[in-house]
Amino acid sequence: MSSQAQSAASRLCSACGICCNGVMFYRVRLQSNDSPRALIALGLKWKRHHSEEFILQPCPAHQESQCAIYLQRPERCRRFECRLLKRVASREMSEPEALEKICEAVQRAAQINQLLDESGKTDPKRPLTKRYEKITAEPVDPSDPKAVALRGQLTLAMQELEELLDKDFRR
Repeated sequence: MSSQAQSAASRLCSACGICCNGVMFYRVRLQSNDSPRALIALGLKWKRHHSEEFILQPCPAHQESQCAIYLQRPERCRRFECRLLKRVASREMSEPEALEKICEAVQRAAQINQLLDESGKTDPKRPLTKRYEKITAEPVDPSDPKAVALRGQLTLAMQELEELLDKDFRR
């Protein structure tokens, strides 16, 4: 990546953070050269399921739109470039256009967070998709039109966010 593209990536990542804050991913699979012990010492939440090791999102090292452990971050985090960054680096998209997409994704995530809060108790320290799954797993009272409408809004908002993430952010 050129130095100009790296500068743009730095600005865009600082405006975004959805790869770290639990919006795009709910976990990050560790690589063979990652040290779970070192990552735990840095404050990350390490888990093992079957033979797979991963850290949970949202990442506690993501603070004020910055990575507090940038130089020690896991390998997968080091290598990750979202589709948006790749498009800016290849000049398929301008930095202002990418920033518009980021703002849209951040706004959609904020809307979903608000709808989740209105829908019931969910833990904001959990990834967005897991919070959504928990709320939607509970039945909604069909005689409560407000609850039915809220569930519909939440479902539509989540579908729209997932489509945006698939189209513009995920590889």
